[in-house]
Amino acid sequence: MKKNYLFPLLLLVFAQSLLGQGKKQPVASTIENVTVFLNGGQVTRTAKTNLPAGRTELVFKDISPNIDRQSIQVKGDGAFTILSVIHQLNHLEEQVRREEITVLENEKSQQLEARNVQQSMLAVQQQVKAMLEKNQSVGGANTGVSTAELRQAVEYQRQQLTDVLLKQLETSKNIARIDSTVQKISKQLTALHQRKDLATSEVLVTVSAKAATSASFDLSYFVKDAGWFASYDLRVKDVSSPIDLSLKANVFQSSGEDWKEVKLTLSNGDPTLSGVARELPPWYLRYGYVGPTASQAIKGIGGIAEVSGVVVDQSGEPLIGATVLLKGSSIGTITDMDGKYLLKIPPAPSTLMVSYLGYGSREIPVNSKLQNVVLVDASIALDEVLVTKSEESNIRGSRADATNYYIDGVRVTGNLPPKQTIALDNKELYQPTTVNFEIEVPYTILNDSKTYSVDIKSETIPAAYEYFATPKLDENAYLTAHITDWQNLNLLDGEVNLFFEGGYLGKSLLDTRNSSDTLDISLGMDKGIVVKRTRLKDFSSRQFIGSNKTDSRAFEITAKNNKQQPINLTIIDQFPIPTDREMSVEDLEYEGATLDKDTQKLTWKLALAPRDERKVELRYAVKYPKKRTLVLE
Repeated sequence: MKKNYLFPLLLLVFAQSLLGQGKKQPVASTIENVTVFLNGGQVTRTAKTNLPAGRTELVFKDISPNIDRQSIQVKGDGAFTILSVIHQLNHLEEQVRREEITVLENEKSQQLEARNVQQSMLAVQQQVKAMLEKNQSVGGANTGVSTAELRQAVEYQRQQLTDVLLKQLETSKNIARIDSTVQKISKQLTALHQRKDLATSEVLVTVSAKAATSASFDLSYFVKDAGWFASYDLRVKDVSSPIDLSLKANVFQSSGEDWKEVKLTLSNGDPTLSGVARELPPWYLRYGYVGPTASQAIKGIGGIAEVSGVVVDQSGEPLIGATVLLKGSSIGTITDMDGKYLLKIPPAPSTLMVSYLGYGSREIPVNSKLQNVVLVDASIALDEVLVTKSEESNIRGSRADATNYYIDGVRVTGNLPPKQTIALDNKELYQPTTVNFEIEVPYTILNDSKTYSVDIKSETIPAAYEYFATPKLDENAYLTAHITDWQNLNLLDGEVNLFFEGGYLGKSLLDTRNSSDTLDISLGMDKGIVVKRTRLKDFSSRQFIGSNKTDSRAFEITAKNNKQQPINLTIIDQFPIPTDREMSVEDLEYEGATLDKDTQKLTWKLALAPRDERKVELRYAVKYPKKRTLVLE
């Protein structure tokens, strides 16, 4: 009898194919540290697991869906070999809704219930008022009412109506307060609900082990939806004291995963920018053609010290907490509850980078002080990427069986010695092109696009203080701090919160890119210095001689120091500059001032003791044809 071997053979092939695919094994990983760049972040996860003999497919779950696949790195330590890496989305396991959303929704529900109660009370009060107004007749048609009874009835009616109207007023105020609270909660919920695609991501790592073994892994990847910008708190006790400067990082991320109690490293690098120097192409002369000049190549605003606006979606709704960054710098801010922002910027060509959770980012060249921005919804579309083993390998580390795999831009490292970590204070690590700040204290940065303040360092810096005044334009004195050898402080560009003599003065800008050997920081207006510019009428006159007329002008500038410390004050004024051969400026008097002959600007340098007052004068005469009109004020 002939035996049929086909069925057992098929079973054997099927079993071998299953073994070849390997067993799936979930692996729990934890985010240990994150390096946050000005644009983007490098996330590092660690995991430990036990591997059976044979081929196993390890599944690292609940990972950010916004991974740059070219940046994935897998390092393994143990007696096994990494065969392949696959990155894919998982739409079945959505991101867990943050507890804050649930709390806000419950609070909103309670507020709406309270509003319904107040509305019911208001309806009852309106009915009582209507009944009182209908019941205003006293006695019947044929019944007389005494004066005492009439007075008592009127007083009762007045008291009742007064009570009802006061209750209505209080109830209406309660409803208005509730509506205001509900509106704020709704705006916050809108900001938290912007992301429409809540898919998570998975990294599948296939390994092979000859025998059961323990294994540890480091998984790292780059995400774009993260960043930070610098800000400072600058405190000055008085003009005889040094500056206390605190540098803070405003860290934000909407990568799709929470960073809980992670070790942060802040870098002033930006991996999204090109690292290749631009080449200057040949410039061929042609008739009728003018080559690009510096002014044409650099289009900017030139002189705008701040820019403001509102960030909205395509329907016109304001976006709360949108990030507004100055491209190529650490200067930035976020929008308020109305989607508005105000950002101090250097007087140079600038580009704003605006982004928001769930929306496409935009780059806006700054050509006006008002820059409104519209962001459009963006869905996340990540293609599944299959990574296979490369032919390249390289021995690395102290063990002879260590291997590296460079797989379509993904570096996979197996059998490396365990990574050694050392607790550090906040340190500044200088790299050839960047500076990194290692933060000692672990921080939690949630996936909500909010900014979280991280303390980097504090410095006490000697400074020289000087007041400036241009009374022709503004009769106020502005304090400036001059810092020498500032390059050794490793400062970044950023907005500065100013505190002077215990009071908050407002915001300024620390601009290191446009500073020379001395860093100047404007500390704002000081009302303790009084400057007054007065026209001296006794020395101002108009004369007509022949076909010309001469206008004479004289001004007195008074400066008084009402502070308890001596100060240095620079006063700036000017003489007019003729633009016609028939004009001339004569009889210049400016005792004690320095004259710039090109600009005709006058500069007085005054040292004022406490309560001291000084006066300076300038005089000039302008001659021009008497038939012409010339404005001298």
